[in-house]
Order: sequence, then structure tokens, then C-alpha cells
Amino acid sequence: MSELSSLFVKVKITKNQFENFLSSSPQKPELNNNWLAWWESRNMYSKMDLTTEWLRAYNDANNKSVLDGWLDAQQAFAFSDYDEASEEWRLGIIFFSENYLEMLPMFAFVISLEKYISESTDNLAIVYPFFWGDSHVSAYINFEEGIASFNNKIQTTADVNPEILNSVTAYLSKKWDELLENTEID
Repeated sequence: MSELSSLFVKVKITKNQFENFLSSSPQKPELNNNWLAWWESRNMYSKMDLTTEWLRAYNDANNKSVLDGWLDAQQAFAFSDYDEASEEWRLGIIFFSENYLEMLPMFAFVISLEKYISESTDNLAIVYPFFWGDSHVSAYINFEEGIASFNNKIQTTADVNPEILNSVTAYLSKKWDELLENTEID
């Protein structure tokens, strides 16, 4: 049985551009070579072809509604931290998904950030089993020169720059502790 992987996104984005992104409608992804190569590079059970039917965006009115939906889903242990001083946004969903088809709308959401973010070598998105300690990486998205793209060479956590992985893991650990502290458990 698979366990839920975690999503972590960190991007440089001005406050104005962040607000523009949140007020924008979810962007329908374009089935292109990057999506297809990423899909083919993943190991999954009962793998089917990635088609425009499967590749979809969220149906919410705007990106803020998408974000709020995840933040309101207590069982997801999601967070959204925007730091005005550093102009950095960190988004995380500790219990995100184990199903690639379910992940697709979030990947479209993340990739659509490319139009709004500032150039930085720190911009990234990763889906990996932070909580469970497995090494499988479902997706790693780079943001370079205004383009977001899947990095298909990253298959396991061993393929991720150790400094980046340690930073991501430390931030998720900190947020996990904070979220647990503020959650009522029956």
C-alpha cells in the first residue's frame, strides 16, 4: 500500500504578483513534451497514457479558492507562508497524495506560477514521502528563465541536491510540529 507523499513549493514572488496569481483562474495545462516525458519517467501501477482528458486544472473560480480548499482540509496538514520581507512563498501539503492522476491539477497549479514569480535559483517544487521516509520522488519542478518544467532525472531523494533536500525537510518538520501543536486530536 502506498502512503501519501508531501508537496513543498518555494518561490520568489512579489506581493503584487502573488495577489495577481491568487486572483487568477486556474490555468488549464497544455499537454506538451515536458509533461509527457515526466509521465513516461515515472513508475506506477496500471500506467495509462497521459492524455488531455487526464491532464486538467482545478475547477475553482480562482487560485485563492484552490489554496483555501487545501488549507481548509485539516487532514492534509497544509500551510501557506508568504514572507513580505524576502518576497518568498512557501506552500506545503504534508499529506498530499499517492496517486499521480490526483496530483495532476496541483502540478498545473504549481507550473502556472511561472508567469508570476521572480527569477531565483531557490524556486522549486517537490513531491516526496517526507513523512514516511521513503526515497521515491513523484515530481521535481524547476523554475528557470521564466519556465517551469519537470526534472525527470530526479527519481529519488538521492538525486536531489542534499542542501535543498535538507532545507525542504527541515521546513516541513518545523511546519509539522507547528500544525500538530495547533490541532485538536480526538
